[in-house]
Amino acid sequence: LLYLGDGKINDAELPHCTKITQMVLDEYRTEYNKAKDDLKNALGRISMTTDLWSDPNRDSYMAVTAHFMIWGEKNRLEYRTCLV
Repeated sequence: LLYLGDGKINDAELPHCTKITQMVLDEYRTEYNKAKDDLKNALGRISMTTDLWSDPNRDSYMAVTAHFMIWGEKNRLEYRTCLV
């Protein structure tokens, strides 16, 4: 944060860790609900893809992505993806 503030932020202006946690959770809930609404309004079928990988420490990861079509702005058909 100090870097982004160009050194003009003092310690009193930094948010507490619980405030930052709450901000992250609020943003997560917003994006989660937006993705859920998009999936509910998907046209036709929803396709799912997966990707598996591991890091140098052999920790494994998996991502599941949903691919679907939706009516977007100006009544245009749009291709959307979201992590599930």
